[in-house]
Amino acid sequence: MGAAVKVLSVKRIFGIACLVASTGAIFGQSREELRRKYSVPLSETFAVRPGMSVTATYAANGTITELFISPRTTGLIKLRETTLSNESIRAVVDELVPESTRGKFLIGGFINATCLPENDCAGTSEDYQNVTIYYNAGRKGGVTYAVVQWKR
Repeated sequence: MGAAVKVLSVKRIFGIACLVASTGAIFGQSREELRRKYSVPLSETFAVRPGMSVTATYAANGTITELFISPRTTGLIKLRETTLSNESIRAVVDELVPESTRGKFLIGGFINATCLPENDCAGTSEDYQNVTIYYNAGRKGGVTYAVVQWKR
């Protein structure tokens, strides 16, 4: 009886130790673990409004090279059917990149490119002295996403 209790206790301790050791794999890696493994991130995503996020991509010196503004999706499958209103996405662009930062307005235009398989590259662009802004036309008149790229 005493040996059976000891074996049961050892098995229980071993099971608890395995559970504790595997919690990192169960819950995923932390931000600190990723930074330790891969260094400073190339981009970060921020929630700028409910249901809207912006991903900032950085140059090696830390300056922003691109902003990607899109609906915030939390599902496993990232459907492009979700759109934002033209007004809401332009308000965020104005907040992130004020007109004074953009420089002189040069030209605006329509982009009617064919991108297979969805044929979803149509949109508008605004070219400024310091940045180019692209608004991807979504279904039903919304905007699927916007990209702001700095000129170097």
